[in-house]
Formats: sequence, C-alpha cells, structure tokens
Amino acid sequence: MAQSVASANISRLADALRTSGQQADATTYNVLIESSNYILIEMQHRVPVKSRRLYNSLQIRAEGQRVIIGPNLLIAPYAPYVDQGTKPHEIKPKRVGGVLVFTVNGQKVFARKVHHPGTKAQPFVLPAFQAWVDSLGPMAAQANIEVIKRNA
Repeated sequence: MAQSVASANISRLADALRTSGQQADATTYNVLIESSNYILIEMQHRVPVKSRRLYNSLQIRAEGQRVIIGPNLLIAPYAPYVDQGTKPHEIKPKRVGGVLVFTVNGQKVFARKVHHPGTKAQPFVLPAFQAWVDSLGPMAAQANIEVIKRNA
C-alpha cells in the first residue's frame, strides 16, 4: 500500500514538472518583466541628472520575447554619449561656410570650428544590469518552483 501512495505522489510531481516545462517560456517572460522593473529602478539611481530629460527617457519596452531597458533615444538622443563618454573631437557647422554660435559667460561667441575636449563616461546602463544579473537565475528558479507547486 505504501508503494502505491509513493508512486501516486511521484506521478503528480512528474505531471507538475511536465506542466512547468510547458509553461517555461511564459514563466521566463514574467521573470524578465519583473526583473526589468528592478533594473530600471537601479538605472534611475545611477543616471546623472541635469535637466531630468535623460532620467525621464528611461523605460522598459517589450518587443516580442525581448525586453529592452534603457533610455528612449527619441527623447534623449545624447544618452550613449553620457553613458559611454566621448573622445576629443572637432565640431564644425552643418552648412559649408557656416558658423557655430554659442554663449560663454553671457557673451555670444561665433566660431568656424571648436575643439571639444571630450566628455568623461558616466555609465548607468551596464552597471544597473550588472547589479541585478546575479539575481535573475534565482528569480527564474523560484518562479518555476511556484509553477510546480501550483500544479502538484
């Protein structure tokens, strides 16, 4: 009699594992969405804030089975330059024969070109992801355990 009870329990566990396997894609996607919220919050803590435009551009986008976390480049096209920095470079007018116009200490300045010294990187995308990447495996495992428990 004890053997048939044990066999029944093992069969229920096997059924629950099969169901868990069938639901693995949905479970993984749910974990991606949940972890994306943590990564976004981490990114918001790390992003440098001047005008809040870059901060406000940070978002989570789901595209099919992909989840993209980061700045919306339509709102903040300069985001990669902030995150990765720039090397020294020359800035020239867009039109041939044109001039650059900018203000320095309240004075309007005109120039044919400017030698920009570059900008120091202020990484916020990769460090935010790295802060949470180690938790993704345990989160996925826990989510699968919950599926197995529900189906057992």
